[in-house]
Amino acid sequence: MPEPAPKPVISPNSKPPIFVVLGPTASGKSVLALEVARRCGGEIISVDALKVYRGLDIGTAKPGKDERRQVPHHGLDLIEPNETFSVAQFLDYAQPVIDDLVARKRLPVLDVTAPLYLKALMYGISRGPTPDPALRRKLEAMPLEDLHPQLQRLDPSRAAELHPNDRKRIIRALEFVMLGQKRMSEDAEWGEPRADYRWVLTGIRWPREALYARVIERADKMFNAGWLEEVRKVAELSKTAAEAHGYKRLLSHLRGEITHDQARDLTRKDVKTFARKSMTFFKRFPRVQWLDVSSEEEIHRAAQYLSWELKEMLNAAGMHREMVDLP
Repeated sequence: MPEPAPKPVISPNSKPPIFVVLGPTASGKSVLALEVARRCGGEIISVDALKVYRGLDIGTAKPGKDERRQVPHHGLDLIEPNETFSVAQFLDYAQPVIDDLVARKRLPVLDVTAPLYLKALMYGISRGPTPDPALRRKLEAMPLEDLHPQLQRLDPSRAAELHPNDRKRIIRALEFVMLGQKRMSEDAEWGEPRADYRWVLTGIRWPREALYARVIERADKMFNAGWLEEVRKVAELSKTAAEAHGYKRLLSHLRGEITHDQARDLTRKDVKTFARKSMTFFKRFPRVQWLDVSSEEEIHRAAQYLSWELKEMLNAAGMHREMVDLP
């Protein structure tokens, strides 16, 4: 009997590339994602836990009509503000989109704000222990200010990744350690990313004080653009949206609990904390090419250079695209 033919070795260079842009809020990652997508014939997939909500536009810094005309965007406006959205739902949505883009020889460009979503997409995710209704009710009844300190005691690594106001994920992390045999932070090692794509990760890194100045400037622009009226128009928010930075404070203001100025000041602090924590998580991703920048002009120059690199990867994968020369 003849020997079976050996399986062909697939070169990493022939795999479809996926361009991933990491960075905290206000870092300019959406600028980089948009320009690379325009140059390379790509389409953008938003990896964000809040941009999935319809009607939450100003406070989530969704791309406007002009950006969406320039490049198709996916992952926006998927559910109503009162609905919930999970990592599993994101995976169920994102995978068919990626498959379709690759089939059409379009470069998938991931604009990432939610690092946990990206980690699940690249490395997989454990579903963890089955939720216990009695424990869930007990945790749901606890004041928000008591939940995060408890998680800090039981799983300090996971607590460091979560905003203290992120009730939904804090509760799930507490369930994981209370019902399982190990902490959520110990469950998923990085290992190797899934092998069916060539992952190209680029992160944008600013000096801390420069980033914080950009964060505060963005928050102020959102308030001036009518963020309060946006929240006022939404009849009901899911717990995830209601506890997100900005929305939480504006809801407190609308209930008469704090003044408008207090809401603005507290939101500035919340967004700075969110930027710091998300950057801490992003730094844990292996094989990220970090761009240390001090101006948006440097981001535009990086986009041009990265686009030429990605063009070569697309050609190697049989996804040839003509470069678009932007001014």
